[in-house]
Amino acid sequence: MYPLNMTKPGEQVGFALACDEAEHKALTAEGYEPGFQEPIEADSSESDGVHTVQSVRAQLDGLGIAYDKRLGLAKLLALIPA
Repeated sequence: MYPLNMTKPGEQVGFALACDEAEHKALTAEGYEPGFQEPIEADSSESDGVHTVQSVRAQLDGLGIAYDKRLGLAKLLALIPA
């Protein structure tokens, strides 16, 4: 994600470069955009409806279903019986 080009809107446009998270936060405080947003922690539990390739592979392995290791998440999800 870094380095990140940032701009400050207004009468006189400003430009800056954030090289890390600390600089991104500091420039956001000064009014530069895009603003810093805390990352969202994804919970990989199935009860929340969040799936990862690893969690779906584990589920398929548990069910004894063979699959191609090159498949992506969407195709792996399609293999899970309803």
